[in-house]
Amino acid sequence: MDEAYGTHAPNRLDRAIIAVTSRLPNNWLGLRLAIGLRRIVSMRLGTDGGLDVERWGMRLRLHPRRNGCEKNLLFTPQMYEVPERRALAAEIDRSRRSLRDFVFVDVGANVGLFSFFVASFAGSNAKILAIEPAPEALRRLRFNLAANPAVRISVAACALGDSAGPVALEIPAGDMGGTRTRPCSSGDRADTPRAECRALRDVLEEASVTSVDALKIDVEGAEDLILIPFFTDAPEGLWPRLLIIEDTADLWRADLFTFLVQRGYAIAGRTKLNVMMRRPAR
Repeated sequence: MDEAYGTHAPNRLDRAIIAVTSRLPNNWLGLRLAIGLRRIVSMRLGTDGGLDVERWGMRLRLHPRRNGCEKNLLFTPQMYEVPERRALAAEIDRSRRSLRDFVFVDVGANVGLFSFFVASFAGSNAKILAIEPAPEALRRLRFNLAANPAVRISVAACALGDSAGPVALEIPAGDMGGTRTRPCSSGDRADTPRAECRALRDVLEEASVTSVDALKIDVEGAEDLILIPFFTDAPEGLWPRLLIIEDTADLWRADLFTFLVQRGYAIAGRTKLNVMMRRPAR
């Protein structure tokens, strides 16, 4: 059982290093310096150690080893997915001006950092669905949810794909953010992690999601298998205005970007990892 939030507060050395790394400039040199400094804390904590900190006003336990997104938010929050967060903030502001809740779907949520950001920025005007199959990521996500009881994030513990049924999870030892799904095999070990695979539209229906303002998807090459069936079958009223898609086009079986452009989306921005696409308001 996880110890209560606050049990793993940063010590004096941790606080000093985080104070430095969190103020470094968001450029190549700043990142190089942060990488060197954060090793001091990471090595002290060991493989699975975490630190209890506040980010975006949220109480989060972040583990700097074996999960890149947690490490980055812990040490360099000023560098964490800045264009993506800016795009989400703009959509939240737009929904706020319309006096309605902001609906966010986080596919491949990992430990839910995008979901927590949206919850922090939108406050009680957010309806958030985080979808994640990996057991350890889910455990950390649920721990942080318990530490923030007022936050409105629903969790769907499943994988997504173009067909229903059990799938095996391949979880890299070095970074669980690289988790992939594959068909189960008769040669799988008994302890091979598995999850139930479902269609995105079915998961949204079960969660009573009838409209989506923004959807982020990061599933290590399965983005086309999830989104093409969804946009083929789902009514236009369910199509998100903003998409944040991990660009793993070299692994896709179809040209997802062209498919989305044909459905009215336009590329609104690119980062090293992601492509942001918007659809005009209807």
